[in-house]
Amino acid sequence: MNVHDTEYMASLLEKAGYVQTRFPQEADIYLINTCAVRQKAEEKVYSLLGRLKFLKRKRPNLIIGVGGCVAQKEAERIMAKMPHVDLVFGTHQIYRLLEFIEKIREKKERICCIDFNYELEPPCDLFPIPRESSVRAYITIMQGCNNFCTYCIVPYVRGREVSRKSEQILAEAQRLIDRGVKEIILLGQNVNSYGQDRTDEISFPELLRRLDKLPGLKRLRFITSHPKDISPELIQAFGELETLCEQIHLPVQSGSDRILKRMGRKYTRSDYLRKIEALRKVCPNIAITTDLIVGFPGETDADFRQTLSLLEEVQFDAIFAFKYSDRPPAKAVSFPDKIDEKTKAERLTEVLNLQKPITEKKNKAKEGKILEVLLDTHSKRNPDQVAGRTRCNRIVNVQAGLEFIGKLVEVKTKEALPHSLRGEVVKVLG
Repeated sequence: MNVHDTEYMASLLEKAGYVQTRFPQEADIYLINTCAVRQKAEEKVYSLLGRLKFLKRKRPNLIIGVGGCVAQKEAERIMAKMPHVDLVFGTHQIYRLLEFIEKIREKKERICCIDFNYELEPPCDLFPIPRESSVRAYITIMQGCNNFCTYCIVPYVRGREVSRKSEQILAEAQRLIDRGVKEIILLGQNVNSYGQDRTDEISFPELLRRLDKLPGLKRLRFITSHPKDISPELIQAFGELETLCEQIHLPVQSGSDRILKRMGRKYTRSDYLRKIEALRKVCPNIAITTDLIVGFPGETDADFRQTLSLLEEVQFDAIFAFKYSDRPPAKAVSFPDKIDEKTKAERLTEVLNLQKPITEKKNKAKEGKILEVLLDTHSKRNPDQVAGRTRCNRIVNVQAGLEFIGKLVEVKTKEALPHSLRGEVVKVLG
């Protein structure tokens, strides 16, 4: 979602005549879009802001702005401690970016605006269209969260759940398809609950069905899902919709029922496993990834072992695992029995070491197979290669020229690496 918000801000500025520069010393405006989900990300923001005060001294007319979740959470502190910052704008205020900048230029005053605006529903033509070569694009269908998991700061910095009108989402999707986009990724803190905040809207599975019917769309994905809100209708969609890719990110966070209850997740281990079983029944080749938190307050060794056993049982395609960190004002900040950093680090290492061969085995099983790949970028390590993703979201590198970027192709995989595949193009699909 932050990537998409950043694209939007850049698009607004470009429409107003600004041009992006790679060199900070050339900038008239320096914007930082921030994340506050983990403490380390927040620390990086303050480190960068500290360095920017020297740039501001050399260029007093430079406008420095901070947006996103850290801005929402830390606005008062930033305004008080960072006088070189001109603009602090919250997660509901990015649509007013140009208004803020113009006011700063005209009145030479600092601005802080972090109000939640639940009535604001920008028309789809305000959202950015990717560059000419882009074949993959994001669409925000909702933002905010009503779950208030005890470790999570999201409801406090993104607000409560607000769904966009489906007609605007469909119009935005068609607009992107008309510009050559082949894959659309739907975004929301909890996409499964789309439409539940409005009496006049369709459900999330129905939204998927309507998007699936749009002519020209090749692939459809979404992120992210809360396990408690995975409905039978959504599970069935994976077996019925042609464009819906065989991949889902389903954060479990812990394998222990005791810890899941303390986290406020509102499902049990067995609930989660039943939904995994149902997904694999309707879509046997589905790739399932997850998030895990180790070292949650009060997590015993027995609790942690249940997380390890869950990894072995589910056999995730990949995981994203993190050490717990306090995120005020989330409820778990006040929980007793905090786990020391050494133990958290050891548990994280054990989780990653357990998952590594599982992911490698999953990748190895793709060797020699013919896979559909949407090529969309240069290979990061080899300038003679281009890269893309399979329908199950694995990265594939192929030896091919730049003219293949944007193509949907069939690739025969030759080699499985720990985090990607290598192969050769055998057929161009379009």
